[in-house]
Amino acid sequence: MGASDPPTKEIDSMIDALLYPSGDWQYRHMRAEALGYLLEHADVAHPRLLEMLEGDYPSALLIDSIWRFGRAESVPVLEKLLHESTDITSVAAGHALGNHPHIEARDALERALRDSNDQVVASAVAGLVLRADDHSCEALKAALHHFDEELQSRSEIRNRIIAAIDAICNKAPGNDQLR
Repeated sequence: MGASDPPTKEIDSMIDALLYPSGDWQYRHMRAEALGYLLEHADVAHPRLLEMLEGDYPSALLIDSIWRFGRAESVPVLEKLLHESTDITSVAAGHALGNHPHIEARDALERALRDSNDQVVASAVAGLVLRADDHSCEALKAALHHFDEELQSRSEIRNRIIAAIDAICNKAPGNDQLR
């Protein structure tokens, strides 16, 4: 630990505050302050948070926070959660990848469009809609073609892909309402 690194106890306290599961405004404010502190000390905090993500049943609050560090190291961890977790965790991971600033996050979401699990695909589509990046149009259109060839039992996911294509690829020039 370097001379300017915060004490482990302070980092632990801020992580506890970040993950406190209450929707009350006081706790939302406390979580925002804790996140700010952890972002200021990202070199110490980020690896600890990533380690927690790799554990069993990571908190949705943790998943929602990790992308805010903007570090590429979190993308493979989030991608694994997208593919190998419960449905709700997959949704949270898709949103985190959708908000993540690294291009690798977009690539992870585009790869997930080919998954056989509809929830993974739906989470990836939701993440791509959050990104609103027209570079994903080709991957979305390829996924739509794939689902056109599948059984009608996957029509719900097909409809989500169509909606994403409409939202991202068919938007009028200068329409930035999605971001």
